[in-house]
Amino acid sequence: MLPQLSQQNPPKSTNNYISKNNFLTVLQMEPEFWDKNPFKATAKAFPQGFHFRPFAINKTRTFYEFILIDTNSVSIKHFKDPNDPNLNTHSTIQILKVLQPQNFDAWTNLFWHQNNKFKHSWLIYFKTNTIYNFPNWFLQWWNFFGPTSKIYPEQVQQGFAQFKKMFNSQ
Repeated sequence: MLPQLSQQNPPKSTNNYISKNNFLTVLQMEPEFWDKNPFKATAKAFPQGFHFRPFAINKTRTFYEFILIDTNSVSIKHFKDPNDPNLNTHSTIQILKVLQPQNFDAWTNLFWHQNNKFKHSWLIYFKTNTIYNFPNWFLQWWNFFGPTSKIYPEQVQQGFAQFKKMFNSQ
């Protein structure tokens, strides 16, 4: 007689969104704009479709996106929801080269893209076999907008923690 094996259901795969808790003061809010719901508050402070304070109303997030595309700094692909072709669910951006500091606004404002369900995410990656010379502003930008180490598997997180202990930034 063979021993009976218990049947266990395999764990369900989940795609949990991992948020990065970085905060940036986008604007100083006056009392008349305040609302408990931050989405209502920003709707009062920003023009429709903006998730940043524009220097000029004609300089949309798409405007900054095309600065980076036209200068061959990035390659971007937006992915649509099959049920709603107006809804970008996520985007990929391949960094090809890094522009000088005067183009910092283009890098920053590009990533304020958000869909109307506030569930848009970016996959950021670098062009392979490319030597990059990162200016200091880009390193600060990457620390804010780049990925969080929480996305790494546990073994990689442990190795990364060890690396940070041993790394001499000087």
